[in-house]
Amino acid sequence: MFKKIFITIVTFLPVLAFANWSYVDKVDDFTDEELKYSFYNDNDHRIQLSRENGAVWIFITRKKSGTFEPNGLIQMRIDKNKMRETDPKKLKQFAKLMGSSTFQWEPATVGFLVWHGTEKAGEDCGFISELLKGQELKIRYQINTLERDSLKVNLQGSKDAIVKGLGLKICGVA
Repeated sequence: MFKKIFITIVTFLPVLAFANWSYVDKVDDFTDEELKYSFYNDNDHRIQLSRENGAVWIFITRKKSGTFEPNGLIQMRIDKNKMRETDPKKLKQFAKLMGSSTFQWEPATVGFLVWHGTEKAGEDCGFISELLKGQELKIRYQINTLERDSLKVNLQGSKDAIVKGLGLKICGVA
């Protein structure tokens, strides 16, 4: 009996380890608009990758108490790649020049542009390429002017969810 339970656990453990990444591909009942996005969920955070007017946004939601600092820096790093830093103040200034939003803040969620979204054969897809090839995404953000919080996201098993959730045709589809 113990042997059967052990074999069952060992068999399904890899599937459970990848269960945090998924994607949505449906049509909105009210607008008939196609909705596609990929997301990661754990007990403390939710990360969503979605397209808006072709560009790819990342939304990070805190599930635990506390909020995001409205103008706090957000740092992201995939494996040993270069750290990317997002400065909300600079993005807000850039948005005024562009005439369109590049950063969104709510107490428990921040969202910002991470990639222009244009796929071209033979070209790198920036942050998305790193996600598709990476093993771990690390994010650090401010919860007030003196404190930071961070999270680590396992990227194993995320490629299919990201490709389908973003509707990628070239990046990661090889």
